[in-house]
Amino acid sequence: MGLRYPDQNSGYCFFVTTTFAEWRRLGDWPGVYEALSDSLAHYAVVYRAKIAGYVFMPSHLHVVLFIDGKQLGPFMRDLKKFTAQKSLPVLGINKSPVWMPRYDRVQIEAEEILRIKLDYIHQNPVRAGLVIRPELWRWSSAADYLAGSPGPVPVWKDWA
Repeated sequence: MGLRYPDQNSGYCFFVTTTFAEWRRLGDWPGVYEALSDSLAHYAVVYRAKIAGYVFMPSHLHVVLFIDGKQLGPFMRDLKKFTAQKSLPVLGINKSPVWMPRYDRVQIEAEEILRIKLDYIHQNPVRAGLVIRPELWRWSSAADYLAGSPGPVPVWKDWA
């Protein structure tokens, strides 16, 4: 999906994708999206990241976030580790590994690209046949942008 850069120490805005191991549809399990939203919101505070957009899909998730590039690796490590070792086992998900070992990320350097990425992630549930309009998918930032109603993860919209 994205480019795998060996160096991510520069940059401030990223489009990140991470996937459940073997593309398992763990999002279909009750409570998984709640655990992901709680974890994403928590680590955004810990790492002082600003979440501009997100979508949780049955087999993967996308996040657009503003974070110091040096902190992106630790942010993703801690997010994936916590969900795999703490929050998902509480739901009865003890499959190992939970996540694919890597994540994809693309540095975003222009507002136009940021808007394209947000539209892409917001349309993801529509393309997958989960909803007919993006703002109807609860596990996305689409409603924050399109309907003015906050979703489960606080979204920072002052990037424009």
